[in-house]
Amino acid sequence: MESSWSPLSIDELSRRLEPFDVPWWVAGGVAIDLFLGYRSRHHDDVDIEMLRRDRSVLFDAFDGWDLHIVSEGALVPWRRGDPLDAGVFGVWGRPDPASPWAVEVILADGDDSTWRFRRDAGISMPMAEVVSTTPDGVPFCTPEVQLLYKAKRNRAKDDADLTRCLHRLTDARTTWLASAIARSQPCHPWIAVLANSTRMRHRSR
Repeated sequence: MESSWSPLSIDELSRRLEPFDVPWWVAGGVAIDLFLGYRSRHHDDVDIEMLRRDRSVLFDAFDGWDLHIVSEGALVPWRRGDPLDAGVFGVWGRPDPASPWAVEVILADGDDSTWRFRRDAGISMPMAEVVSTTPDGVPFCTPEVQLLYKAKRNRAKDDADLTRCLHRLTDARTTWLASAIARSQPCHPWIAVLANSTRMRHRSR
């Protein structure tokens, strides 16, 4: 899917979603930067995530916008009242068909108490631990969950994101991430990287 982007700022996204009193959080590479506390690299867009059950608020938060769902690698127009298959987890939006894309929303499985990984419902986490908050109140996806999403792809930028986070991940976060990756990708190279990071951290104590 080739596309051009002119993403909304986090402040603008917050302004649009705040009136609806539903949980949402920044995801993707920007979430990693919010965890780190600095901008580590260029980001083409700003992803946000919310629970699938709350998706209908997008029609009001982005009233009049051109919204599409990502289905089987293609963008399909999405309008109020349209059904949404359980396998669809991405929504793209832009002010009108002639404008660049401005927002990508990831739909997460779960409820108020528990987040569930869309690729394996056996991987879960209390919702209160999935979403962290910056000092100025921006909600973002906790790094171990975001890195789990990234582990599926073999991309240099994802390897770099892991490397930047390693020294800031606690033992509990590192163990959770390694275990979650091992469930579906037992030979993934990140498992050894995470184990080595834990060993090095213990040696330095």
